[in-house]
Amino acid sequence: MVVVMQQAKQQLKPDRPSKLSIEDQVLMTLEYLREYRTYCHIATSWGIYESTAIASFAL
Repeated sequence: MVVVMQQAKQQLKPDRPSKLSIEDQVLMTLEYLREYRTYCHIATSWGIYESTAIASFAL
């Protein structure tokens, strides 16, 4: 899954670097899908802002 995400990011226009690594973004997405947690709870457990959590799901 990480390899697929890296390939997808390479095809996009260069953007600001993400605050989370691709591995962390994949893990956060799996947490969301498995536990169906809110962005607020995910952001709190990862120590990031809620807007950052939302932006990481946008890819």
